Amino acid sequence: MYANFYTKLVPFDTDASVIVKEKLYSIMEKYRIIGMNFLIIKNGEEIGYGCFGYADFERKIPMKKTTIFRIASISKPIVAAAILQLVEKKKCRLNDDVNRYLKFTLRNPYFKNRPISLRHLLTHTSGLCDDGYYYEFLQASYSDAPPPISSILRFEGIYYSKKSWKKHPPGKNFHYSNLGFGVIATIVEKVSHLRFDEYCNRYIFHPLGMRASFNVDDFENIDDFAVLYSHKSEKENQSKYSEKNEFEPTMDVYRGIRPRKKNFVGWKPGYNAVVHSPQGGARVSIIDLAKFMNALMHDWRIEGKTRILSPASIKEMRKVQWKGILHNGLYRETGLGLTITRNLIAGETLYGHSGRAYGFQGMMFFNPTKKYGIIIFMNGGDYYKDEKEPAEFHNIELELFRLLHEKYIANNT
Repeated sequence: MYANFYTKLVPFDTDASVIVKEKLYSIMEKYRIIGMNFLIIKNGEEIGYGCFGYADFERKIPMKKTTIFRIASISKPIVAAAILQLVEKKKCRLNDDVNRYLKFTLRNPYFKNRPISLRHLLTHTSGLCDDGYYYEFLQASYSDAPPPISSILRFEGIYYSKKSWKKHPPGKNFHYSNLGFGVIATIVEKVSHLRFDEYCNRYIFHPLGMRASFNVDDFENIDDFAVLYSHKSEKENQSKYSEKNEFEPTMDVYRGIRPRKKNFVGWKPGYNAVVHSPQGGARVSIIDLAKFMNALMHDWRIEGKTRILSPASIKEMRKVQWKGILHNGLYRETGLGLTITRNLIAGETLYGHSGRAYGFQGMMFFNPTKKYGIIIFMNGGDYYKDEKEPAEFHNIELELFRLLHEKYIANNT
């Protein structure tokens, strides 16, 4: 179905020059990208954009600046902002034992006397990981009868496993944990007494004027969503792609039909916020995510600008909270819900997050000193082409980010 995708020009809308556009097309063809959007911000204003290919390949719906993506782990800085707002309101504290808020005992079974804090969860150093029965718990959480989050965190829980924990004390080592952000979102619910999706709408998205949500039901036009296409090369697909196409639609495949609404009647906040997919389920366009990125890039002392976090909280979010060598041998620095990197652009420290899930690949990174940021979303491609070993960023991320930086930032300073 996708074999002859590039035999004719795909649709586009961009302010890029002919030379940049040709380079972008070349990258898209190399990695077989179905659709891609990018946006560049400088000093709080848009200075470049591009929309290429299809949001829905089968229906030939082209990408637009307003196309809504499920942004995978780029959602995590939003979760961090939510809990930091509550820290500012003195509803919780970063270094407190999270048991104080969960109302049940959360402990690494290998270090039962060591408390786990919100800071540990925000920096992926709690010891929690996504092994054991995490994926079974995730699927159950998305069902019509989700279990409590304690079912994977307490010894008595039906999804509990010691494999969900690493053998290092809280705060010692970094191990990426989607589950940890589910715990943070549940604490947001516990202390705010609101569902996680409602909290983010009320205190982050609406104040910033963003059309965004963790709940698909909040969007008016279901055709605004980008269908996500998983490629057969992705490791998790190896066992199930023998008789399928190169690409398979895997997420937000609505085809103009609204999904059944979630039933939250009688739902008690703090039961299990994983139902909202806080680890990766935010839906937003490039132009609306830019509003959130601006909020993290600036302290918004400027009159008339909406501030969702204090300058002190933003500083703490961007501060190096943990640094060291990962299990795959790569060096890493992390803030609170943010990745800190010096390997995207030589000589620059950038803050943000990447995301990958169900065929989505994207990134949001910014330089708060030079006041620019770049957002890139893609909804399907052979992203791992020619990659032989672990790396901080995929080749396609480096190629796209550096090209956009060169043409829009470096050549326009």
